[in-house]
This record gives sequence, structure tokens and C-alpha cells, in this order.
Amino acid sequence: MRFSFIHALVPSLCFGLAPAFHGQSRPVRPSTDGLSCSTFKWSADANSPRAAIRVPISLNGHPYWYQLDTGADVVIAYGNGEHDDWTTKKEYAAVRNVRFAGMSIPVFPVFRMKNTPISEEIQGTVGLDLLVGHAFVIDFPKQRVCLLNRADLPDSLNEAASWTGAEIHRGKLFVDGLSLNGKALPGVIYDSGTSPDELALDLQQWQQATGKLGVADDSIHKFAATWGERVEYIEAKATGALAIGDLIYPHPTLTSTPARPTQFHDDVNGVSGALGNALFFNSIVILDLGSHPEFGVIPAPVVAK
Repeated sequence: MRFSFIHALVPSLCFGLAPAFHGQSRPVRPSTDGLSCSTFKWSADANSPRAAIRVPISLNGHPYWYQLDTGADVVIAYGNGEHDDWTTKKEYAAVRNVRFAGMSIPVFPVFRMKNTPISEEIQGTVGLDLLVGHAFVIDFPKQRVCLLNRADLPDSLNEAASWTGAEIHRGKLFVDGLSLNGKALPGVIYDSGTSPDELALDLQQWQQATGKLGVADDSIHKFAATWGERVEYIEAKATGALAIGDLIYPHPTLTSTPARPTQFHDDVNGVSGALGNALFFNSIVILDLGSHPEFGVIPAPVVAK
């Protein structure tokens, strides 16, 4: 989970790769036109103009801008402000009349993070909890998010996507069917909160995948603010390709944080790395979050030369 606009963990300046396909070419790109969706906006930071996805959400009739963070497990409201129209429970607030990404939900739990400052841009986080049980579409080119009953997902989107299995485990969305440099890569989550990243890994795995045994060579060093702390991170290209199902992304940019060399393996949830949004900036991502979750990508169409 990362709140990129104020404390990005391992951001990157990459804007996505064009994947290659195994098998037949894809049909004409389908569209989210006609679906009930919301328009999202980008928040920028010093390293990227696409550091965080800002999504509109209405809670009991009051509009807010929250960050879309599939690495977070719940919906979180920031700041010390009181909400007189929320019903306080033991660990959360019961909020009524929730409207998000074209869907209305009668009541939903919202957790409070009172010590996290709000800004004009972002007042909270939309985590995975709100999406579970539905189909969730992120149309990056058109900057739309759509939350649907799974039965309402159009065939045009369903059939055009390249699908791979996924799992929800302890509040994290793990993507199956990944390999890097020809080796299976288990334990990777999709974390839209690490928006500018293509793939973030622990240091040792980053070194193996990039062929850079030292961190002071020609890899790129940058800094970001993480929970108010200035943190150095590094990035370099993989020596081979990243496969997500039948999609192939040649030489993706990998990021790591030397000061936190085992940040993923220290996670009790079994996380080994995180896919950010940067691979998909020209694509449509579909999360089918039913009892048998799947991760789908509709890449940008290949233009004939």
C-alpha cells in the first residue's frame, strides 16, 4: 500500500511497455463507452506526472477525492475531521449511501486514519475491500474507473482481455502466471498505489533480474518521500522479459529500495513484489474479483507499419 502523492515508495518515470503476444493477434480494441463509470485524475510528484490515481467517491452525499490503492485492504478516511452522519463502530465507521465508479452501495465500512493529513487533492484511500465481489475496470487511456456487477461485464471486454488467475489473500490481490527472465515469479501483488512503478522487488531479486550486483553502477538513483521520510530507491531494466499470462513485456523497469532490502519478504502476507500501473498506462485493466479472481489486461492495439 502506498500513498504516492505524499510518500511514494519506489516510483518510476516509465510510461508503460507495449507487450508482445503468444498466439493470435487481438481484435479491434473494445471500449468502456456506455458503461456507468467515473473519470479519474492523476496526481503528480517530483518524479512522475502519474504518481497516484485520484478517484471521486461520494459518502452519504458528500463528495471526496480518494487515492485508488489496490495494495490497501480497506477504505480509509484521512484527517481529524468528524463526520456527524457516520455511525461509529468499534474499529470503523458505517457510512451510508456510498457511490463509487458508477455503482451505489447502501452502506459500507470506512476506517479512519486520523494522523494522516488530508490535502485538496486526496482525502482518503479506496482499497480492495470496496472492489471485492465485483468486476472493476480501469481504462487508463480514457481515465475511467467502472465498478460493475460481474454479470454486467460486456463480452467485448471479457473476450478481448488476456486473463491470468489471481488470488485474494489477507487483503492482497496476488497475480498468478508471472515469470521474469524465464523464471516463475510467485507472490506478486497488483498495487495501484505504486502507480509509477512497473515492477518493484526486494534488492537481491532486483540484482539478479537486472544483472547489477552493485547498486552504485549505472542504475538510476532517485529519492521519494515515504511517510515524511526521504528514501532512496533505484531502478534498472530487467535483462529479460516479464510475462503476465500470455502477454510479454520486454525488459521492464525494475525498482528497489536499498535501505529496505527485504521490504516485501518481511511482509507476513507472502508478498515478493508489486506490479504498479506503469506497465498498463496504454491498456485497460480488469479485475474480476469473484470467488475465483482473475486479472485481465487489454493492451493498446498494435498499429501496422
